[in-house]
Amino acid sequence: MTGLEIARDFFFSWGRPFLSAQFPDAAGAFAAGRITGSDVLGGDDEISPDHDWGPQFDLFLSVGDYAASGERISRAMNQAAPNPWKGYRLAGAGDKSVRVESVPGWFFKYLKLERFPATAADWPPPAAESGLYFLRHGEIWLDGSGEISRWRAALHEYPEEIVRARLAEECFRVWHHGEYNFVQRMARRRDPLAIAVCLGEFVTGVMRIVLLMSRDFTPYWKWLAFEFRKRPEAQPYVSLLEELVSIRAIERQVEIVQSVCALVHRQLIDGGWVTGEGGNPYLLPLLNDKLELESPDRDRRRMRGMPKGME
Repeated sequence: MTGLEIARDFFFSWGRPFLSAQFPDAAGAFAAGRITGSDVLGGDDEISPDHDWGPQFDLFLSVGDYAASGERISRAMNQAAPNPWKGYRLAGAGDKSVRVESVPGWFFKYLKLERFPATAADWPPPAAESGLYFLRHGEIWLDGSGEISRWRAALHEYPEEIVRARLAEECFRVWHHGEYNFVQRMARRRDPLAIAVCLGEFVTGVMRIVLLMSRDFTPYWKWLAFEFRKRPEAQPYVSLLEELVSIRAIERQVEIVQSVCALVHRQLIDGGWVTGEGGNPYLLPLLNDKLELESPDRDRRRMRGMPKGME
């Protein structure tokens, strides 16, 4: 069984009946599921059982229910929870079989939100983007009040303004660590440590762009490549990026970086994110793309010179 299958069975076979029997007042309004962890993404393997894996689930209560009985529910369920469960053990140090949170408490803890975002300025910063990714791709098995489902619907995808800003940020990352610094500087200096850092940033930016172009969020670094490889639109990149970080032939690495940059630029055009027309002739395509993505009127022909901070 996968970790998510174990967790789901653990909840429906033990957790839900226990809650109904011991805390009937809260039993009709809670939500339960799994939002974080490698098992949520289907990425769990033989290493994963060392922490947060197996017979474990998240229980979400309303503010009132959490204030009235959240600590008692957590204490009672974690004391009574069978471990191992059907031969599967929750083994991580400090792991709880049942993680009890209030719905608003979870969103403030992980996303720093107290209410649904009304404008682009209300959304969490990019540092919280992985939390949005897991919220979208995690599983909620029951939602008695519908509260957490309303949150998930409100945070399902970035508004247009933020998607474009994030794409612009990652275009700069790819340009800065690709055609600008790797091709023109790192490949000539041949410092292996600097090259490793530079190409790591380059690959990170490319993978994030692919996910963002599909109007999704991006997970944190440990699961970025795993999620990237799942996407059909990522397939033209996978073998190129794997070769890029596996070889030491500088000339071939330069070719790959230039090919990947051209492919990103082409997909931004084909996806309607940029026009690919005009722009500053002295700037490389991905930098022009960044400028167009940031421009409210999307007219790059008005843009001249190197923006501050890009020297």
